Amino acid sequence: MLDKIVLALFLLGWSVLGLWMLVKYERLFGHHPDDPAESSGARMLNVTQVFSVWFGFFAMAFYFLIR
Repeated sequence: MLDKIVLALFLLGWSVLGLWMLVKYERLFGHHPDDPAESSGARMLNVTQVFSVWFGFFAMAFYFLIR
C-alpha cells in the first residue's frame, strides 16, 4: 500500500514537472542566443528526447500503480 502512495505522489510531482516544462518551453527549448548556429532540427531532437524520457517514466510508474 505504501508503494502505491509513493508512486501516486511521484506521478503527481512528475506531472507538475511536465507542466512546468510546457510553461517554460521557449526558455528551455527555444532559440539559444549563445549558439546561433543551432538548427531547429537539433532543438527538436532535444525536445523529442526529453519527452521520451518524461513519457517513459510516467508510463512505467502508471503501470506499476494500476498493477
